[in-house]
Amino acid sequence: MEKKSIKVQIFGNEYSLKSDASEDHVYRVAQYVDDKFRRLSEKTHVNSEIKIAVLAALNIADELFRLKAKYDELKQQIEEESRQLNAKIDALTGQALN
Repeated sequence: MEKKSIKVQIFGNEYSLKSDASEDHVYRVAQYVDDKFRRLSEKTHVNSEIKIAVLAALNIADELFRLKAKYDELKQQIEEESRQLNAKIDALTGQALN
């Protein structure tokens, strides 16, 4: 897929992004970042865009790490349940063949 240039607004600044993702996806990501900036700006009363950007990056990274941990936990749970189901299927198949 060819990368296309998409203009977005984040915290009052316009950025031209090149992406092979859909425009809708890029707009949603930009809106998410913009919302983070605005909430942090209101909550912390920090005026420095760089400091707000760092705080937003830390918040987003924290969310990512928590989601990855939850994903890994769920993946392990599914793998364990899958092993248990396969063992039951094998046992039932063995009983049916005898």
